Amino acid sequence: MSDQLFPWFQPVVDVASGRIVGYEALARMRGRDGEVVSAASLLNTSQTDPAVRRLHDRALRREALRHFAEMAEPGQTLSLNMSPEWIDSLDSFDLLPTLEMIREAGVRPEQVIIEITEVNGDVGRICELARRYREAGVKIAFDDFGSGFQQLDRLFAFTPDFIKIDMRMFSIDQALHQKRALLQMMGDLGARLGSKVVFEGVETEDELFLALHCNASHIQGFIFSPAQPEFLPSDSFRAQMQDLLSLHLDLAIEETARRQWHAEGIHSELLALRELLLSGGVEIGSNLDSFTPDPDILRFFICNRQGRQISANWSFSDGRWQSDASVIGSNWSWRPYFYQLVGSSDYQRRVLRSSVYIDIATGSQCHTLTLALDEHRVLLVDVLERAQSPRPMSALISCQSDLIPSLS
Repeated sequence: MSDQLFPWFQPVVDVASGRIVGYEALARMRGRDGEVVSAASLLNTSQTDPAVRRLHDRALRREALRHFAEMAEPGQTLSLNMSPEWIDSLDSFDLLPTLEMIREAGVRPEQVIIEITEVNGDVGRICELARRYREAGVKIAFDDFGSGFQQLDRLFAFTPDFIKIDMRMFSIDQALHQKRALLQMMGDLGARLGSKVVFEGVETEDELFLALHCNASHIQGFIFSPAQPEFLPSDSFRAQMQDLLSLHLDLAIEETARRQWHAEGIHSELLALRELLLSGGVEIGSNLDSFTPDPDILRFFICNRQGRQISANWSFSDGRWQSDASVIGSNWSWRPYFYQLVGSSDYQRRVLRSSVYIDIATGSQCHTLTLALDEHRVLLVDVLERAQSPRPMSALISCQSDLIPSLS
């Protein structure tokens, strides 16, 4: 083992149980003042000979496995980063040094996770490498997923056991809803593929809450612990995780109640609008002057039961109703919130809600509500999606409601 480099271990915490389920081995070295610092600058620099870097990388893996064999509790895993240069340098996948290191350390292969960080490498080589490791029982993770969407071809070539997303790539700023949408998309992709989603670089409550809403199974970051030289008792962060989940639940319940109250108000307005439209006959705009909508109602329009739009878009601004007839004839039958309503046995009583999206015209987050206008027509209403309390987490909560309030 190099005197310069040594492995430290950062805990990976399971969301549901709060237990430390594994560790990631991270390279460390001594700085000029003797303090322990990251060795990434030494391992990643082009000024170091590639062969030397590969030797350092291999020595770190061997030492990490030795420590893991001595200190890990049953069922825990060890994540090892695989150098892109190491992958490229392999002449054959018949003999993999890491598998030999695992055997020498006395570690079960299923306890080891290989994190593939290669982005631009040959897909065929990466898939073959992953196949060989999996045949031996080792699990595979994609590290820093989202740093480049060229990584999607790896997902399509084979499904990793874990997808790791670095929260530090998505700083909290004014464009939060776009970044949140991207994170949620990646988390949803992992869940749909059957991969566990691990969020690393998590430092704050709000970042952890965001990870929860992106299908996170495991959390890694300073919110629990930096990398350390020794392993911790598996229950070290259990109480902290339970407290965080309790806080999240309290905030989510509060926000849900606020949104439910707001949604019921919107639904009541939709009933009033429906009655107004039905009483006005064919000419929609003839009696709208008496109706001032909730400020969160962006627009409404009407489709026939085949999904074709038969009215203009009607929106309320500057104290009056305005219409846009250019959209008449558009077909929305392919939207789930349309065909699910039309296909419902209680079509006349149900209101369906779309997922949240960004409205192209306004750039605002919104959702669409659909309900029956009559037997032949469907009313669709675009509604702004707004958090009802100031906490950042409030923007993550989605309130679903699918039955029209009783009129009795």
